[in-house]
Amino acid sequence: MKEKRTLYICGDIHGGLNRLVWKTTHELKISCADILIAGDFGAGFGRLNSMDVRYREVRASLEANDICLYTIRGNHDDPAFFDGSHDYERLHFLPDHRLIELCGKRIYPIGGAVSTDIDLIDPLTRKSRRMKNDTLIRFGSSKRIWWADENPTQIIEGIPETVDIIVSHEAPLSFEPEPQREPHIRESTWQQVLETRRYLDEVLKKVKPPLWFYGHYHNHYEGFVNGTTYRGLDICEIVRVES
Repeated sequence: MKEKRTLYICGDIHGGLNRLVWKTTHELKISCADILIAGDFGAGFGRLNSMDVRYREVRASLEANDICLYTIRGNHDDPAFFDGSHDYERLHFLPDHRLIELCGKRIYPIGGAVSTDIDLIDPLTRKSRRMKNDTLIRFGSSKRIWWADENPTQIIEGIPETVDIIVSHEAPLSFEPEPQREPHIRESTWQQVLETRRYLDEVLKKVKPPLWFYGHYHNHYEGFVNGTTYRGLDICEIVRVES
């Protein structure tokens, strides 16, 4: 009899692909599983072929333990990776708003978020991270840290009426944490954050999924809002989804 696959949801990994695979295969002894990462995978950092190199380093472990990885888009990911053409056999970059079924669960991915850290200013150079990023791009460096189209794509038409799980990078406004503007954040940036979270609230009201997972905040949250159980995941926190 074929072993039944198990679904796990994981928080941001920020480029720690080797760490994730080691944790799942050696520490948690996970096998025959699909693992979905809630954004900030770390796609697009480094040289053009760096993802090929990173995948080759973990491919054998994924194959030996029959694990497939899936990730939605975070604000620290290059959106170009999530067009459906950059997948590997056991690593998949999910396009936004494209329904997928894993382990018998209908999952709706909503990638993206607003980078508030881009407004941080270096006290020595008096330049913001946004200015540094623009300079890196202008001189053709692969070490960029921000993409202009990082925000979630906001659609209303075409959203499915019912799903089992929504996985997003940002959190709806109704979920923790409560919005708190830090002193370094520009007003324009902050308004984008609020707009994004309000949009996800509209999705929440429309779909009312039983489960909603998100990352982005590098902390653990859980609660219940109007019929939806939500879980905010810490960095590399892994949660099993019961069948």
